[in-house]
Amino acid sequence: MYIEFQLGTKDGRGAAQANMIVNNALHEWSDRYNIPYNTKIVGYIKRITFDRDEHYSLFAMTWNPDQKFYALSKWRIVSDLNNKSSFEDVL
Repeated sequence: MYIEFQLGTKDGRGAAQANMIVNNALHEWSDRYNIPYNTKIVGYIKRITFDRDEHYSLFAMTWNPDQKFYALSKWRIVSDLNNKSSFEDVL
């Protein structure tokens, strides 16, 4: 499971600035709730992982950064269930 932020378009416009904005907001959130996280960039997507599954729920409930930056609102939680092709694969 991980959280992903879209950092820019396929041509890379705005990716560096979006990455900086997301990094700053994540750092503030992590300090506020004292939750460590790991990051990885794949293409123009920044992935965030936590050590404990409960932290994803906390993130979803408490992530409320300054919405003047579009990059901070382009996120989603990706779980193993999102990558399955059918319900039978989950069972």
